Amino acid sequence: MADDIFREVDDAMRMERLRKSARRFAGLGLAGLVLIGAGIGGWEYHLSSLHKEALAKSTTYMSALHDLGADSSVAGTSLPLTPAQQKALTALADVGNASPSGLATLAQLREASSYATHGKTQEALRIWDNIQQNTKLDATLRHMATLLWCQWQVDSGDIATIRSRLSLLSNESKPFAALANEQLATLDLRAGDVKSARDRLTRLQQDYNAPNGVRMRAGGMLQTLDQQG
Repeated sequence: MADDIFREVDDAMRMERLRKSARRFAGLGLAGLVLIGAGIGGWEYHLSSLHKEALAKSTTYMSALHDLGADSSVAGTSLPLTPAQQKALTALADVGNASPSGLATLAQLREASSYATHGKTQEALRIWDNIQQNTKLDATLRHMATLLWCQWQVDSGDIATIRSRLSLLSNESKPFAALANEQLATLDLRAGDVKSARDRLTRLQQDYNAPNGVRMRAGGMLQTLDQQG
């Protein structure tokens, strides 16, 4: 589940950066644009401008992501971490504590995701909450932390609190609007408000700017609601 949302977050971030770049360069008659996308799977740096220590940390980060791989579970039960994955988590924690803020935040996000998938949900929630409350960090990464914090509580957490946080991300101008609205639809169903859930899911299914996974899940949920009458 965590890896799916990271892929969809990555798609949403790339689309948002494409839109911003298009607005910035529209009408300038440039021959070409270099568009840089940021996602949880990687962070593009101008390596030549980094100090040696920062470059070493970025190398450690990428190596840890490779060794950690995809978190997986069987029948809802988390598989134990392998020794290589445990070592990778230790490396991510080191990067998260002593790196440039953007890279450190990415490391913390990935570390928390692995904690959540492997049963340490409270530790993951603590990390995500710290990120989203730190106003000195990049807003996009803080929003990502909010999204993950809500995702892991959407089935059992306090509806009002989760809805309040997701509402800050749900405006169509926000890069994670589709993912936030998908979770809001789940909250609507938990609260028994089927009409609001159906309306929200219909908009998501018809939103061609939304990640494909979100649109497909929205369609599947609508079919289920139709079958239930």
